[in-house]
Amino acid sequence: MSHAFVAVVNHSHNICSAKYPMMQLFTTAAFAAALMSGVSGFSSQQLHASRAATSQLKMSSSSESSRRDILSNAASAAALGISALVIDPNTASAASLRTGSITPQSAANKAAESYQGVYSDPNHPSGYRVIMASGKGATMTLSDGGSGDETYKNIPVGVNGNELSFDFGFKGGPKGVIAVLSDDKQSITFPDGNSWTKNQNKYDGIYKDPKYPNGYRVVRKFRGDTKIINFITEVNDTGNAKDSVFCKGSHASLFSIPTAAFTFYDLPGTSKPVEDEKPTNIVSYALQRPADYSNGVPTVGQFSLEESNSVFPYGTITFPDKTVWTRI
Repeated sequence: MSHAFVAVVNHSHNICSAKYPMMQLFTTAAFAAALMSGVSGFSSQQLHASRAATSQLKMSSSSESSRRDILSNAASAAALGISALVIDPNTASAASLRTGSITPQSAANKAAESYQGVYSDPNHPSGYRVIMASGKGATMTLSDGGSGDETYKNIPVGVNGNELSFDFGFKGGPKGVIAVLSDDKQSITFPDGNSWTKNQNKYDGIYKDPKYPNGYRVVRKFRGDTKIINFITEVNDTGNAKDSVFCKGSHASLFSIPTAAFTFYDLPGTSKPVEDEKPTNIVSYALQRPADYSNGVPTVGQFSLEESNSVFPYGTITFPDKTVWTRI
């Protein structure tokens, strides 16, 4: 199964940009179909097989499909919401990836989640708060949003069981504020009744890469959300904030969650392929057109909140090289 993932989503090739939403829809459906069919390589025959797995994307085997045919089929798929149907774990095809019950890995991932995460404050809808464990307590990065708003970093936060203490004096606010973490660890409530919601955008969160145990990855909504770019990731391998690298990204329709394709642009270690190298991702191959690198070099990962999926566990982002980021 892992070979199929590697073959269909090449680490250094662009599946598609959100700049071409119809192409992105076709990509999501074809990607899932190819993954579920268990292909171990990529060829025009396998491309045909992956399309055949989704009735709305069937092509005639007697002739090579034209670009117009492909886009027409993608449009038909859009009309039926095929991307959500293919990814949705209740479909027959996706059922093959499930055990029917919560997997041990998913259960462990969910149990390991803590107060750490990306929080949303309803009083500052354009801002964010990232709370991360540090030493015996925690630190917070805070931005209230708005044009020219300042981002405050390394703000100390006290942690005592389900109580967190904050000092908002750095922006003229109260000191010694004690807030309470909910039992499900999904919100923090303050004495004035205000409540911060953790990981409000579903994919938000602090993730760990096992290759960099001292580092972290913070995924959150991009403040300048557009049709092309809608999330940003802080990639840190050392734990030292000075080593952080920020990269933007675009995700497939969130209606497809609990699983969805996420494209990260210019992740550390990626490089643009040789100019005349034959494209191997689904869309570029099918349309016989150059890959689009206008947003940077893309890396596509599979985000999952599916607790019963034996391939993509709960709270993870899985990449073609088998690297798995797990939310904490």
